[in-house]
Amino acid sequence: MTRHSSLVSTNETTFTAPEDKDGVMDGERQPAGKMSKQEIYLELRRRICLLDYQPGSRLNERELASEFGVSRTPLRTVLQRLEYDGLIISQHGNGTEVTSIDLSSMRDIYIVRMRLMDAMAESSPLPVTDDTLREIHDLEQTCRQLLDVKDKRQFAEIIIRLHKVLHGLSSNGPLRDFNDILFFQSARFWFLLLEKMDFRQQVEDLIDELRVIRRSLELRDVRLVATVHKSHLAMVLSRLDAMEAASAIRSEF
Repeated sequence: MTRHSSLVSTNETTFTAPEDKDGVMDGERQPAGKMSKQEIYLELRRRICLLDYQPGSRLNERELASEFGVSRTPLRTVLQRLEYDGLIISQHGNGTEVTSIDLSSMRDIYIVRMRLMDAMAESSPLPVTDDTLREIHDLEQTCRQLLDVKDKRQFAEIIIRLHKVLHGLSSNGPLRDFNDILFFQSARFWFLLLEKMDFRQQVEDLIDELRVIRRSLELRDVRLVATVHKSHLAMVLSRLDAMEAASAIRSEF
């Protein structure tokens, strides 16, 4: 797994930054070689979600500012936003730490995400473009490759890309924002749980979901897409319930 120099950890591993970047916050323009606040936010959020920054790890503000070529003032704005999202916590005297999440909280988040899919089904959809269809087709093909190669990071990246596709189908701004926050809060915990699950079964389930979503998108039926994704979230919730029950039984012995 890729690591980054701005993470303070006990093993003093050297980290290098991933390459992916996205849009610009508030229309700001940065000099060449300097990232915008939005780009830094998206990059740090991605690292946290992909577990490059593990729960409980501390982030070094000075080293992050140096890495991204910005002063500490805009970086603090980014960190405040990540704290609002529930991904980090800043404590005076203890620095900034990546938050943890427990199984019970994870379950609550998935229940809310299922309800948000109901809201998405009732909202006015945005047009399904050819680019959207190409992306979902590529995701399906990429996911099939994981049947032969066990790559958990690739699996996680597919789920993040699928979220981005779904995120772009709704015109409901508050729904999009809330669902975005909950996705990144819960996805990293789900990726941690992959270690305890049948990886091939998870891949097969995701392929099934991608195939039905692709067919729904070909019909330009966003309501059906939301229903399909809600069913997948319900399956994840059932697995969480089973894990919680198993954990409770073990604790009795």
